[in-house]
Amino acid sequence: MFAALICLVLPGTSRSWALTLDDVVAKIESNYKNIAAFKGSFKQKATLKTLNKVQEGLGTLLYKKPNKFKWQYTKPTEQEITSDGKTLWIYLPENKQVYIYELADNQGIGNEGQIPGNILSNLGDLGKDFNVKWGTPLERDAQGNYIIELVPKNPVANIHDILLVIPRDITTNPSSAFPVIASTVRDAYGNTTNIEFTNIEILETLDGTVKAKKKARGLPDSIFTYTPPADVEIIKPPLTRSK
Repeated sequence: MFAALICLVLPGTSRSWALTLDDVVAKIESNYKNIAAFKGSFKQKATLKTLNKVQEGLGTLLYKKPNKFKWQYTKPTEQEITSDGKTLWIYLPENKQVYIYELADNQGIGNEGQIPGNILSNLGDLGKDFNVKWGTPLERDAQGNYIIELVPKNPVANIHDILLVIPRDITTNPSSAFPVIASTVRDAYGNTTNIEFTNIEILETLDGTVKAKKKARGLPDSIFTYTPPADVEIIKPPLTRSK
């Protein structure tokens, strides 16, 4: 479940493009660094090759820097994943359980498989934890969007590589445009977790291009703090570190 937050690879076409890999990476990083807060929806598809099973989900997401997020699933079952950057809460209403993780400041991507949405915090500096190259086996999709592949520089639990689908017009989009359409996490066993980001609305940018003028448009920090219901079981397992 925790590796479940990274997204959909689309069919590919021509290898011909005008931008270099460095151009695309630089634009992803600059766009993302300028975004302070956003909201949107997501579609998820997890293919469990080892179990010959496909799981699909839908939900909404909120994100605010640094490292504050809330993922709310509506399908296949309701669940809520919230983090204030220091603590992670995973609420499973159907099971009446809340998992609580305390996050280390220096965790890097070592717990990527257990921290939903953690890849979003790496978009501003892709080269720090990943070797970046064009996507394998496809470098562009049917719409001409770019596909890049991120390979962890150090072993990471549940991650062999990550594919990101990048808008083909990323260099002409304003700096407030969200730089990722979709992503896919692949593990060493051939299992994949795909997420397609939809209806992304940028709520605030650092350069002031978009300002949270109305309180309703902003994301107060209180949104990213979770208080478990009184009737649930509290579970506090340790985060699994990469070897």
